[in-house]
Amino acid sequence: MPAPFTDADILRALTGALLAVDADGRVVMANPAARNLLGPETAAPGVALPLVRPDLWQAAAGCLASGQGACATFAVAGNVRTARIVPITGADGRVAGASILCGDAQGGCGPVVDDQLRSVLDSVSDGIWICTGDGVILEINAASERLNSVAAAAYIGKDVACIVADGMVDRSATVEVMATKKQASMIQHITRTGKQLLVTASPVFDADGHVSLVVVNERDVTELNNLRQGLQHARKVEERYRSELAELSLYELSQKDIVARSPQMQRTLRTLLKLAQMDVTRILLLGESGTGKGLLAKFLHQVSPRAKKPFIQINCPAVPENLFEAEIFGYERGAFTGARESGKAGLIELAMGGTLFLDEVGDIPLSVQAKLLKYLDDHELRRLGGAESRVVECRVVAATNCDMESLVERRLFRKDLYYRLNTFVVRILPLRERREDIFGLAEFYLAQQNVRHGKAKRLSAKAMRLLEAHDFPGNVRELVSLIQKAFVMSEDDDLTDALEEALAGDAGEGGADAAPRSLAESTDQTNLRRLREAMAACRTTREMAAYLGVSQATVVRKLKRYALNRD
Repeated sequence: MPAPFTDADILRALTGALLAVDADGRVVMANPAARNLLGPETAAPGVALPLVRPDLWQAAAGCLASGQGACATFAVAGNVRTARIVPITGADGRVAGASILCGDAQGGCGPVVDDQLRSVLDSVSDGIWICTGDGVILEINAASERLNSVAAAAYIGKDVACIVADGMVDRSATVEVMATKKQASMIQHITRTGKQLLVTASPVFDADGHVSLVVVNERDVTELNNLRQGLQHARKVEERYRSELAELSLYELSQKDIVARSPQMQRTLRTLLKLAQMDVTRILLLGESGTGKGLLAKFLHQVSPRAKKPFIQINCPAVPENLFEAEIFGYERGAFTGARESGKAGLIELAMGGTLFLDEVGDIPLSVQAKLLKYLDDHELRRLGGAESRVVECRVVAATNCDMESLVERRLFRKDLYYRLNTFVVRILPLRERREDIFGLAEFYLAQQNVRHGKAKRLSAKAMRLLEAHDFPGNVRELVSLIQKAFVMSEDDDLTDALEEALAGDAGEGGADAAPRSLAESTDQTNLRRLREAMAACRTTREMAAYLGVSQATVVRKLKRYALNRD
């Protein structure tokens, strides 16, 4: 049979003004008496109590912080009133809010006898005792009855010393508070239940500085043994949830232009997820050109706590050597000819709090490497031409397709800087070593083209076999190029014929070198071949730079790196 009244009916029937707030001080509930007493501007749901009634909030905040009841006085229309504030604890044992019962000036902070407030006390999972300053027991909540195996009615009104005399406990925290007027904590052994309780007794003082109430909080700590025994199991469960979270993240990666169906790539992404969640600030990405190092660096930034901060990328080979220091560290007014009047912040400053991505880090000039190493050590930088250092913190993610250890051995890259950058190394496999990703990537980039051009072109089974049989020396970048070529050149919605022509064309353009190309051929070998082609076609390094589409300084560095002599 349903109850003839609701909780709202009970609140309306209360003559006392009752207000409940959450842990941030926002009003969650107020009965009609509270709205009449305090006004709708205070007792309306969602109102911030700290802003409208700081006098009440000060006592409530102390109650929330300590988890103990408190009393407060406040004025309404020139009349002084009192309020009893009691913490509300959630199912997880944490203080979730507080209830505020308002009375008149003569009402004082007497015992909690209202049924509604007793219901609040009984909803708390911790045991609560309330005693007068003289040690008379006023209230015992339901949790304490269970913990101590007692009936509240048998003890309310008695002196608290009786619980020691009856052998229920060996010591009384309330008695110690009355003697010292200070908070007391102890472990009590409950003889009736065999439980171990962590007991904290806190004094409540009146206006004259006398102890008017003692509030005792009891927490069952016998469960800690069970928790210790189950700790290993809990860790396994946590790992499983983390794995499921990673799987969910991998499922949603298509929103970030990442496709990972192969076990190898999924492991790589899980590693990046873990590094992002731990906010690791030094990461080195290794992989051939076209494997998606830049895309993964952005993914690392987007799934980390730094996602709302800037992501700044610099392509190291594209910056002339004489401008590299100014570009990355910034410069002050008049630092060099052509400098801006106001100076300029460097890329490290622009990435403050976020991520700086150094693409092709092996091409950083030696003259700048020492200054970059110093920044990585102490997070301090000085602009070019500046006199003052400034502290700038950001994550540094470096990427390269070069053999860094070889560069270090040839003294083209500082050993100490290399060891600073490779604190955490993530290797990205070439596409030919994770062929399960080919189909997913092809479908993904084809879908992008269809959306962009309003088409519905498709890949047949034969087309997919052609792609899966290809070696992809250019990795994902080459796959994207093939899809784009086939999409543009296809006469109908089936890309098979256009894809065959694109693959044949790439093989033809490669000349004699294309057919025997080894699966293990590295980007270093490709760079060597391009440099030799440019040396054969050009007379000077300036002409070579125009031929290769890079700066002259980059050509000079590359020739030195690969020990090639113009003569």
